[in-house]
Amino acid sequence: MKVQLLVSKWCPTCPQAERIWAEAAQKVPMDLEVLDVAERDGREVVSRLRIKTVPAVVVEGVLKTVGVQPLSEVLKLLGT
Repeated sequence: MKVQLLVSKWCPTCPQAERIWAEAAQKVPMDLEVLDVAERDGREVVSRLRIKTVPAVVVEGVLKTVGVQPLSEVLKLLGT
């Protein structure tokens, strides 16, 4: 499963989201990619999916959620 976490250096909640998703990646098999929206790869995803806020989570190319969720919600989103 490919999971992309879109973040920004200026985002105050993005580091928390990164920690939670890194923890989830230890529990659920996934290819977790953290993309900064200021860099080319991040901008491409933001443009393609019309993402307006970060942190944002894209699973298999589909925007699933924005904001920071507790680990239990992240695991539910991943189907565990």
